[in-house]
Formats: sequence, C-alpha cells, structure tokens
Amino acid sequence: MFTTSTQRRAGALGMAAAAALALAACSPSETEDEATTGASAEPTAAETTDAPAAAFPVTLDTVMGEVTVESEPQRVVTLGSHEHEYLYALGVAPVAVPESWQGYANGTGPWAEEDRLAAGAEPELFVPGSTTYDAELIASFEPDLIVATYPNHTMTQEEYDLLSGIAPVVTRPATDADGAETAEWNVSLADELTLLAQATGTTDEAEAIIAEIDAAFAEVRDAHPEWAGMTSQVGGFYEGQAFVYSANDTRNQFLANVGLDVASIEGTDEAWMQISAEQLDVLGDLDSIVWQVATTPEARDSLQSLPLFDSLNISQVGGSIWLSDPVLEGAFFANSPSSVFYSIEAFVPMLEAALDGDPATEVVEFSSEG
Repeated sequence: MFTTSTQRRAGALGMAAAAALALAACSPSETEDEATTGASAEPTAAETTDAPAAAFPVTLDTVMGEVTVESEPQRVVTLGSHEHEYLYALGVAPVAVPESWQGYANGTGPWAEEDRLAAGAEPELFVPGSTTYDAELIASFEPDLIVATYPNHTMTQEEYDLLSGIAPVVTRPATDADGAETAEWNVSLADELTLLAQATGTTDEAEAIIAEIDAAFAEVRDAHPEWAGMTSQVGGFYEGQAFVYSANDTRNQFLANVGLDVASIEGTDEAWMQISAEQLDVLGDLDSIVWQVATTPEARDSLQSLPLFDSLNISQVGGSIWLSDPVLEGAFFANSPSSVFYSIEAFVPMLEAALDGDPATEVVEFSSEG
C-alpha cells in the first residue's frame, strides 16, 4: 500500500537520519579541534532562516506575462480549486482559499488534510467570483501574493491588471518543461509545483515531492509491465453524449504515468471531445475507460444504453472502470501531490481487474467509506 506524501517525506528524512548516525558510528574519533571545526561547518539558525530569502527576488514566466515576487510571501491568497493543496505540500499556509466545490471544510478534501495540518494552515474561505473576480474581497485579505494557476474561470487581462494592483499574481506557467505552450487543462503537476515553489522559496521541497511522486508511479509501472502499450481514456456523459478528455488532461496524464497509452484517440487535442451515439465506435479498441459518474450517477445508465456501447472492446473484456465515489472524483480532479497518492491507492486495484482481459473479473468500485 502506498503511504501519504507526508508519511513518505517523513520516511525519507528518517532514512537520512539513520544513515547519518551509521556514518558517525563508523567514523574514527575526532580530536577536540576537529570536532570544533566540524561543528562550525553546520549552518547557524540565522543562516537557515535566511535561506528562503536568498531565493528572492524571483521573476516567473507565466501565461499572463512575467511577474516578479520581491520577497518571501507571508500572506498568500489562492483563487483556484487546487492551488492551496500544492502550497500545503510545500509547507506554505495560505491565509485565504476558495470554498470547496464539494463542500469540504477548510476548502479541501480529506486527502490533503495531513498536508494542511503539517503546514499549520487555517485559511479563511471565500467565493472569489465564478465569472468575475471580486477584487475588493480579495484585497481585504491583504495578500502579498495571489495564486491563480488553476482558476475557476479564464482570467482576463483587465482582471489580471486589477489584481496585480493588489499583489503579484501568479498564473499558470507560460510553457511546460519541454517548452510547449500550456493550456488551462494540461499543466502537469511537476510544472505547476515547480512554479509555485519558485514563487514561495520552496524549491528544495518541490524537488523532493516530485521525486517521491515519480518513484510512486515507477513502482506501479514496474509491478505491471503488461500495461505497457495498453490503451485507456477518461470520459463521461454530458448533454446526451459520451465524451473523453484531452490526451494531456491531468486525469489522462495520471493514466499515462502508470504506463497506459492515452493518445490513441484522434481529435483529443482540445479540452474534451464529445462523441455522438452514432460515432461511439471511435472508442471501440480501447482496453479500458475510466467513466466519471460520481457527480452524475444517472450517466452510467445513459452510457450503457447507447446502441454501440455493448460492441466496444471495453464491454467485451470488462474494461470499464466506474468512478462512482465522490471523494475519489475530487482527488482525481485535484491532481495535487496529496491527491495523486490517494488516487494511486484507489485506482491500481481497479486497473488490475479491468486490464486482465477477463470479462468475468469484477472491477470492484472504489469506496472512500471502506
């Protein structure tokens, strides 16, 4: 079983401490002068405190242009649905975050509670504005940094300029790690976390978290080499039609990270692609599909009643994974450090059952209630 991100970091620190003790035990005894010299090489409390300050000022390349953060932020306000979870993982405590779209206390799901508590965050909750940002309300929190890397609506230049008059505004990265332009739905966890770490002086923490996540995905891939080359997608049902998300949507990025091919369907370059009942066979050869039905449980019957649904390969091999648990749906959508570990634990057993090629294998749906 995979542990939470906080537990994994604590484990890594514990191993480092154990290694240091072992090294000390094996070292020859020092003279008094050597011991004094060694002790002086350790950073002082003042030097440790000054370390984040050395990261500033920093200029970030965002989709709304370059933004400079002059000093370590002390009062961060977030405007999107998951940015605060990234900050919790970095040990940063924002002073105000949006209300949870799922109604959770503290604005976040249970998967991020451990990180929130570790960061010492007790944020005020607010509604930033669904179509236009409430600049007056945001200003009332007296922020010295505003984070909107995954906003609830597309930020206009006018809004950006207005909010920038309050504090520096960090929007999503302009380009990804490979230099390609980003879109609202496809910024990878690593790219977003790296940007937020630069903005808050926590790059060391970000590098450690990314390494942990990479190791967790590698563990899954190593345990399931048979998944290499198998195809999958994340989809659902909306306004009378099935749909699948973009191949580089963050949910499909998750499936790609466990070793699946999510780019086999043509036309998934935009955020999502709706599919008419007559064209459902474009999904015909997929080995599995994660159907999101937690928010709209009636969508399951709607999908299964489509004329071509039974002819799809997923129906022949038992490759449908019904995401019916609202907590998991929220974690899958959040794509934050803590939610990724939660999703790995939940999805791997379902993927194992769905991808074994035997339609008789029951794909037991994940339940957060046990």
